[in-house]
Amino acid sequence: MRAKIPFVFIVVFLMFVGAFLVGGVKAETQNPRELPRVLVIDIEGEIRAGTVQFIKRSLKEADANGFDLIVVQLNTPGGLLKATEEISRLLLDSKIKTAVFIHKSGGWAFSAGAFILLSAEIAASHPNASIGAAEPRSLGIEGTAEPDEKIIEATSRWMRSLAEARGRNAEIAEKFVRENLTLSGQEAHEQEVINFTAVSLDELLSKVGLEGAVLKEVKPNLLEQILSFLSISFLVPLFLGIGSLGLFFVFRTGEVEIGIFAVIALLLGLWGAGAINLSALGAVLLLFSITLIIIEIFVAPGFGVFGVVGTAAFLFGILTFAQEPFLPSVFTQAAFWLVMGMALGVSVFFIILSRLSFKTLRMKAKTGPEALIGETAVVIEALNPHGKARVNREDWTAKNISVREIIEVGEKVKIVKIKGNTILVE
Repeated sequence: MRAKIPFVFIVVFLMFVGAFLVGGVKAETQNPRELPRVLVIDIEGEIRAGTVQFIKRSLKEADANGFDLIVVQLNTPGGLLKATEEISRLLLDSKIKTAVFIHKSGGWAFSAGAFILLSAEIAASHPNASIGAAEPRSLGIEGTAEPDEKIIEATSRWMRSLAEARGRNAEIAEKFVRENLTLSGQEAHEQEVINFTAVSLDELLSKVGLEGAVLKEVKPNLLEQILSFLSISFLVPLFLGIGSLGLFFVFRTGEVEIGIFAVIALLLGLWGAGAINLSALGAVLLLFSITLIIIEIFVAPGFGVFGVVGTAAFLFGILTFAQEPFLPSVFTQAAFWLVMGMALGVSVFFIILSRLSFKTLRMKAKTGPEALIGETAVVIEALNPHGKARVNREDWTAKNISVREIIEVGEKVKIVKIKGNTILVE
């Protein structure tokens, strides 16, 4: 029987991976190589740490698969400074030609979006989109505050350097920060802040000489969506606060279980604030998860919390530790779902184990005096409140703890507790 179990797991594993490989092969279409190839991604809403991972993965995929251009269709009111800096660096250092396109009529490239737009090799916009308003704001509990003069100087010089690096109008670009200047797409083109205006992606590709290109659209994966949610600007201070207060609570009360969630919250807050990068977060989570699983197995077996949380941290640590740029996307998907399945299986195992252990702890003792709790005894000497009762052919000194003052001989009583050699009954 034991020999069959590993064989079944191997068969299931091969079927699981095979299904993803077959599905992945079908998903890949063979495009004529003589046609140019363009990778298209959409960035909607606030720029966050999860956005960085999405763009990083897309750039690596474009590089590894020989795409001629990657187009970022952008529509954002702004975002976090640290995430903007990382995206700007990714675009500047990209080996693949990059284009940022404000593609919607009435679309935005405010604040962080303006920095990202000017970082691309090709900057384009719908004529009726809006660009600029890039003065930084400090986000606090009471809302936004006026930025420090040093921050204004630093970010305005940064904006100017981006424009100069791409051969654009640096004077106007600097006003996006210093004067909170806002321009329409058409005005930005006339002021030579951007390269092109276009009302559609096809028009833009025609203007850059890639008319008729084969397009491939990339969407954020599950991990990137989770990271994007966890890096919402208002959640970052919340995670930091929960983590700090949770650790303080642990030190004062000794409730270790609370500390598990406090540490994870603190790590997420530090990552969202840009204090640690994604790989560092993954490495710490892996070490932390291994510690929790060891505690579950060897120190506090059967409790369940350590095992389940440790497994979840292990899963998140694996997925965030590193992303290999040259792995085929099909293999990456298969590995992702394999890790998810393993983590789910281990979590279910710990949950079942903890429930069984909990039931065992609640079961009535089978040996010794404690086994008598819940049994029925017969009074053989009136209880007032002390007397005697017989249970399982043994006579015990008994004490009446019920509301009745006297329990007569022959009446049946229930044993509720044992104190020394005396049974407490009612």
